[in-house]
Amino acid sequence: MRYGGRLNRIEFTALIDQQANRIRASANALPLYGPTGWGGACRVGAWGWEDERLMHAGLLFGAPEAAAEGDRAWVEVITTAGPPMPLVIDLRVAVAAARDDFTDHRVAERALRTASSPAPERVGIAVDGVPRQFSRWPDEPLGDSLGRGWLAILDEVPGLLLRASGIEPANLALARVGDIEPHLSGTRAHLLAGYDSYGEG
Repeated sequence: MRYGGRLNRIEFTALIDQQANRIRASANALPLYGPTGWGGACRVGAWGWEDERLMHAGLLFGAPEAAAEGDRAWVEVITTAGPPMPLVIDLRVAVAAARDDFTDHRVAERALRTASSPAPERVGIAVDGVPRQFSRWPDEPLGDSLGRGWLAILDEVPGLLLRASGIEPANLALARVGDIEPHLSGTRAHLLAGYDSYGEG
């Protein structure tokens, strides 16, 4: 039953579990990565499908929503089915759209040009123990609730896109993640905590 247009907790939990099952069923379609030796919180990041084909899959390490309150490190590692640059452009445009008035087409065009600009630097990050060269945007707005951080891509197919704050590339190494279940459990706990907190307001 809905109360004032809001799903009750059972319905909300069912939606979480439905999405988790979809992610679980797709988890082997792309290689998933995370920072080696990570012992903190983890959740599912951005996942996207086109015509039931998994186009990108992200795992989130740390708590971005808490980073604005301090200097806690977080990183999202997104694997893309194709080259990662189109997703970078989408993310940068979305941040600009939340900040600027896109009804003025000149503003929108300027934001698209900025979002499409190449990365100003290259950094080395190990992937499965092998040093790889990533293109990096070192100082980026990541969104109102996320503050500033950096973006980096490994421009391959499949590709990798990193969104991060509070951690430098020199302190980051990536390795394959074989078990998605801790991320699904972390996501479920995070979403239900948010639901319960909202209900108390």
